[in-house]
Amino acid sequence: VSPAGNTLLHIAAKHGNEDAVTYIAAKVPSLLLIKNDNGETALHLAAKAGYESVVKMLVLQFENGADENYLLRAKNERGNTALHEALINGSDSIAQYLIQKDPEVSYYDNNEGECALYLAAKSGFVNCVFLILQLCRDQDRINELFKKRSPIQAAIEGKIELTVVMNKLLTICFLLFISDYRVPDVLEAMLSKNPSLIQSRDGTGRTPLHCAASLGYLEEVGYLLQEYLPSAFQRDGSGSFPIHLASIKGNVQVISLLLEDCPDPEEMLDGDGCNILHIAARNGRCNVVSYVLKSPYLKNLINMKDKHGNTPLHLATMNWHPKIVSALTWDNRVDVTLVNDKGMTALDAADHYMPDNPQFPQRLTWAALKTAGTPRSLSRETVGRQAPKKSSDMDNYKERVNTLLLVATLVATITFAAGFTLPGGYNTDTGMATMLGDAIAMYSSIVVAVTLIWAQLGDIKLAFNALTLAVPLLGIALCMMSIAFTAGVFLVVSKLRLLSTAVLVMGITFLAIMSIILIPLCSSHTSSNRIVRYLSYYPFYLLILASSS
Repeated sequence: VSPAGNTLLHIAAKHGNEDAVTYIAAKVPSLLLIKNDNGETALHLAAKAGYESVVKMLVLQFENGADENYLLRAKNERGNTALHEALINGSDSIAQYLIQKDPEVSYYDNNEGECALYLAAKSGFVNCVFLILQLCRDQDRINELFKKRSPIQAAIEGKIELTVVMNKLLTICFLLFISDYRVPDVLEAMLSKNPSLIQSRDGTGRTPLHCAASLGYLEEVGYLLQEYLPSAFQRDGSGSFPIHLASIKGNVQVISLLLEDCPDPEEMLDGDGCNILHIAARNGRCNVVSYVLKSPYLKNLINMKDKHGNTPLHLATMNWHPKIVSALTWDNRVDVTLVNDKGMTALDAADHYMPDNPQFPQRLTWAALKTAGTPRSLSRETVGRQAPKKSSDMDNYKERVNTLLLVATLVATITFAAGFTLPGGYNTDTGMATMLGDAIAMYSSIVVAVTLIWAQLGDIKLAFNALTLAVPLLGIALCMMSIAFTAGVFLVVSKLRLLSTAVLVMGITFLAIMSIILIPLCSSHTSSNRIVRYLSYYPFYLLILASSS
């Protein structure tokens, strides 16, 4: 016996040595039932390794025993029979052989609740599915298996496993292999044998259509709708329809297909009274929100309220999705004045749920509401928002002020020194562009430094106003310093055409990049002025892009 508890029969079966297996099993039949430290018989190892001839030899050697099916039904430490191991490791022919020898083992599930029918459906083994449904006639036991881990859902989910492997191998041969095991074939096989399976539910109350809609499998959704349309109107255990799960995952094509058979989406509400736009806004699915806003027949969903009185704008705000809040507020059909059951507008909700030290997406969400002119409710005092901690806010401002003050001081120092080392000397007209850029950068940075000194006086409003003025000026100083440097280097190498051109191109390129980065930081994102709002549209979306994961 090996350190892992394997006998000679285990080792021979594991390595596919048919002659050794035949000899050992004939001489010492008792070894057929011996298990190693993992609870595996020799049959487990042969089925796992995919040696069909060895599997048949082991079963043949054991058939003369008192209980010829005992070996086939033996489980290892993970609760797997030899049939489980064959299906898990992709041995279709071995699985078919074991099913024919003992159909009863198809009802057995392992420690994870996976039966043979589930694994066969997940692996895309159509013949195994046919065989199990043909030989297993106990409908009550079949239905019990579906309540644990539904084989119908396994057939749908199996597409994920095949796709993952396909992406890893990226070979034409394997692509051809995959095409022979399309999931609809498995579904068709199962439903042709037992049409009632399409109405089966798992432990969470979800039907096969719920699963397909959640995973975004358009072909499977279409097939299930064609076979049993009423499943589109069935709720799961949490009260959600299949279209709601598609909205949660952002599967727009599935939503579009389901809406063809669900012409009145206003009636399709989940347990909280949410429609698909509520759900998309809450889960940050921008593509679904955009689809709803662009579909005229879905316009009634835009301002609908859930059971708590929240509109999609409220839910997007409370879950801090600035891109969705911006998209909704740019749509003129969205009523930003609506209040929920707590008397809060979307801006009130942002104020109420805003933490003391908000992250950037939370700031952007609040800014999107402010620029859209979202009002506060008249009864805002009843909301009960806690007063912010002023000392904490001031500490945050001080950190920003100190950082900007340091940068402004460095810029002033560098530009001051550069003013006395101009290319071209002091008695020539050359270097004027460098001198001008350097002077603007130095004076701008000095103004920034003086402004930020005022921000150190301890008043939050004064600090905020100082930062509002200082950030754009510091941006100008950095840009002008870059221009001065580019002009100076260009002047030095102006006689070398190729090098001077390269310097000029690099300078312009990096200046453009810096401007793109600085403009969103310097522009105002809280002004409700329509012109300012239009001007800051793209900088605002750049900030959203920068803050997204």
